[in-house]
Amino acid sequence: MGVKQWIFQRLSNVAIVVFGFWLVYFLASPGAITSETINDLFSNTASLIYLTITLVLAGLNSILAGWQIAGDYSEKFNLNQTFLVSFGTIVSVAYIAVGFCILF
Repeated sequence: MGVKQWIFQRLSNVAIVVFGFWLVYFLASPGAITSETINDLFSNTASLIYLTITLVLAGLNSILAGWQIAGDYSEKFNLNQTFLVSFGTIVSVAYIAVGFCILF
């Protein structure tokens, strides 16, 4: 189980980093930040699919990371692990929901 989690985190991190480089490139382009170019960006089907996949991967990655961190530190700081994991999951699902509202 641990190897699958590790591989998932690395693959999702690659997608997130590629998105970050793409976003920096987009923002650094001259005249890139206009409403027309942003609308064109979100109207492109390939970009929309990639953004959706990256958004879901980032949310799932944060749920997994929250679960791992809660497992490591809940006993050390005498915190409720179930509460920490639930809180992290709620925040991550909200992140995904807001992202879907923005994209669609």
